[in-house]
Amino acid sequence: MDFEFSPEQRAIAETTRRFVEKEMPRRKVLQWVRDKVEPPQELFEKLGALGYYGFLLPEAYSGLERPDPMGMLAFVEQFARASAAVTTAWGRAAVILAPLVAKFGSPEQKDLVLPRVMRGEVFMALGLTEPGSGSDAASLRTTAVRRPDGCWVINGEKLYCSQAKSAGFLILAARTNPKVAKQEGISTFLVQDPGRNPSIELTRIETMGLGPVPTFSMHLRNLVLPPDALIGEEHKGWQCVLGGLDNERLYHGAIGVGASQAIIDEVVAYVKQREQFGKPLSKLQSVRHKIVDMQLRVEAARLLVYRGASVLDRTGSCHNEASFAKVAGAECYMHCAYTGLQLLGGYGYTVDSGLPMHFQDAKLFEIGGGAMEVQRDIIARGLGL
Repeated sequence: MDFEFSPEQRAIAETTRRFVEKEMPRRKVLQWVRDKVEPPQELFEKLGALGYYGFLLPEAYSGLERPDPMGMLAFVEQFARASAAVTTAWGRAAVILAPLVAKFGSPEQKDLVLPRVMRGEVFMALGLTEPGSGSDAASLRTTAVRRPDGCWVINGEKLYCSQAKSAGFLILAARTNPKVAKQEGISTFLVQDPGRNPSIELTRIETMGLGPVPTFSMHLRNLVLPPDALIGEEHKGWQCVLGGLDNERLYHGAIGVGASQAIIDEVVAYVKQREQFGKPLSKLQSVRHKIVDMQLRVEAARLLVYRGASVLDRTGSCHNEASFAKVAGAECYMHCAYTGLQLLGGYGYTVDSGLPMHFQDAKLFEIGGGAMEVQRDIIARGLGL
């Protein structure tokens, strides 16, 4: 099967590569990592001006006549070469949450959210995971109770809500019917400016990696939302959440591919100029074979990611394929970060090499968006097991 990019998709990849070289040099990215600060909104507004939020959004909101998952991955692979973390900040809005609003939201919700996302003006956050529900996300306990006036009162606790403090919009999952099967009693809500809402208490969680993408715990205390905050149908929120997770897993795989390729390129450049025992490291068979094994993993993961995009493009869904892409890309990234750091030796252990950033970031992609064990269970069910 041929997964070649179209001329337009190749142009996206090349434009993104030039954008990254100009706007996200390593020194700047590493400064964001060291300071644990989000990149300036201006960076994302420049992406909006290039149209890079519209791959999966409708033409009516300056997106495309039909979704372009392969074009999205062409962008992600190049963008992730500079920073897996910053790519997740872009993708949470462009790939996961804004498409959910486009598919399930009311016309008023679409008019409110999508133009601002398309311009790169806002981050988006997701309130799904809870202290007692991670991989088993549907067992969430946060409640939303409808008052006689139609407003919703929400109480509960969420974890790992990345960028919730600076987000313009939060998509929040809550239980609206505790008497039915867990997947059947969940609804989703749109919350504006969660970081400024007095009924939402946010506490930053210090994480091992992804410094430029702060994550928070969220305490919801009698949060009142208007009737029109409901996204889609009442009690049908799990279908909304599931679609976002499939998109997330697919683009997480692409992040793993792009970041891994960046590691390999750096390692190759280093071992060709670093001499030990009277010759470049690149002439040592043990070094060469490790690099080849890294590239083999990247090529295999890339094909699985592109296959997922192809299936999504043809059918509008890629549940199993997204899990294949997620596992392959995430494990490839972890392997390349570990092996690349080892091959760079003492230099790899320095912050300036960029390998510590990759090493710390890579682990998240084996956990977030569905752990590797969950993905393997999904794949196993697809095999009839």
